[in-house]
Amino acid sequence: MFILNLTKSFKHLFTSSNYISNTNSWIAHYNTNVKETFFNRKQELIKFTNVFSAVPELHVVLGPSDSGKTTLIYEITSKGNFNPLFIDCCITKPFKSPTTIYNSIFMQFKLFFEEQRTLLKNILSETEIKTKIPYFLDLKFKKKENITFNDVSELLNNITCALPNWTFWNNYNIPPPIFIINKVDFLRQLGDNSNEETILFKLFLNWLVINTKQKKHFHAILTCSDSFFLNRIINQLNIPHVTPYIVGDLSKKEAEEYFEEYVLSKYECKELRNKFDHIRKITGTRMFIIERYVEEYMNSKGNFKDNRFSILRSEDDGVLYGLASIGTLNKFSNPLWNKNDFIKVMKALVKSEDQGSILERDLIKEIGYKKVNSLVDFNFLYRRPTNNFAYDIDPPDEVVLTARNQPSLYAMNFSSISENLLVLLLQNNNLQMNEIQMWEHVLTRGLAPNPELSSDLTIFSKYDFKTLKNTLQQLIPFIRLYNLTSKEFLDGVLPYMKILRNYVWTY
Repeated sequence: MFILNLTKSFKHLFTSSNYISNTNSWIAHYNTNVKETFFNRKQELIKFTNVFSAVPELHVVLGPSDSGKTTLIYEITSKGNFNPLFIDCCITKPFKSPTTIYNSIFMQFKLFFEEQRTLLKNILSETEIKTKIPYFLDLKFKKKENITFNDVSELLNNITCALPNWTFWNNYNIPPPIFIINKVDFLRQLGDNSNEETILFKLFLNWLVINTKQKKHFHAILTCSDSFFLNRIINQLNIPHVTPYIVGDLSKKEAEEYFEEYVLSKYECKELRNKFDHIRKITGTRMFIIERYVEEYMNSKGNFKDNRFSILRSEDDGVLYGLASIGTLNKFSNPLWNKNDFIKVMKALVKSEDQGSILERDLIKEIGYKKVNSLVDFNFLYRRPTNNFAYDIDPPDEVVLTARNQPSLYAMNFSSISENLLVLLLQNNNLQMNEIQMWEHVLTRGLAPNPELSSDLTIFSKYDFKTLKNTLQQLIPFIRLYNLTSKEFLDGVLPYMKILRNYVWTY
């Protein structure tokens, strides 16, 4: 009966979890219990509604974790001219066994057939119904015990035979069925093609192809955060008949409206009015992260600092794990990249922050195909195989890579990177730059958190030098100033001698 409850209570879906991760990735343990709210997304609403109203297809809706895929699909299918049937793979684990998939589909379509039969009998006579859709009234849904693979196959075939073409429903102003399978992120865990779960899932996907592309019975939508999901179902399961889309974050304009008009009003927060440009550098334009930032700001009662933001701290830990080539204890493969590879990725992402993505082919040239795939598989990068319906960035028409989220990108930026991480990089000489470049970056690091300090040293007060020295005191000992040329030292270091007193370097 749990599936029946899901169908009748679609608006009560749980779209959050206690962590954000891919199953085979480093896991960022931060609470995501902020309730998702639908806001704006006018372009996606129009385009998806048009697509779902056209000839049935098998749709794959991709996007990073918590980008709002489920909320968007619910908004469209529950309030439009559709009759949604819903399976949440995160809750029901429907492909675990023949029994679970049988019960999942059984309860969805049993309810659908019962409701549609009642509607049709108010419009047509039984004879007319049998003439137009001969098997619709005859299909019997009977519970079974000791369900086998053959029972699943028989149920699917019976449903296919009983369903009419999707245009039938439109002729009588009855909302047509649309089948949503949410959070199909488990595919990476399936074994080879002889594995029972794999066989069941492939049977199910082939059934969806028959009822969408071939028979035109209904639209089917699979939502997933796995970057390689499209590749897996096309290559591993040989299901090429899919149309992919990307649900990214909000556009900058939408995110600012969401922040100013909804979130600040909800939390009665006047202090952050007109400060979105600064906050966006940390949160990005993902609704869940924006709301979490404001929530933590209000809970801090005036003691909030950006570096205490829980998601940023988790992503900072994630960067450390990435540098150490650490994935997860529940991994299905070992990380293939090393520290230098990860630094190259960090630099490429930070350099491309304004455009929002990097070309996959460029990074493959830099560190290799297998290492790029490994970083994607462990969720340190997000891969966008299509740009269809994505409005948060304006990528070229080819495969691009992005950071997992904006806090992750912020944690990778040299000027905002945590002190512990920066010390680690300096200690191991992993910044891949010469000493004068390291010195200049460290100075930038010292000025960034102290906006009151001028870039003009000639007007520095004694207090200003002390502030800069205190900010950089853990970093200065790791700069090998003895490697500088005389000119580099005179031009770049000598003006800052007031912050270098009492430091001793060992040659």
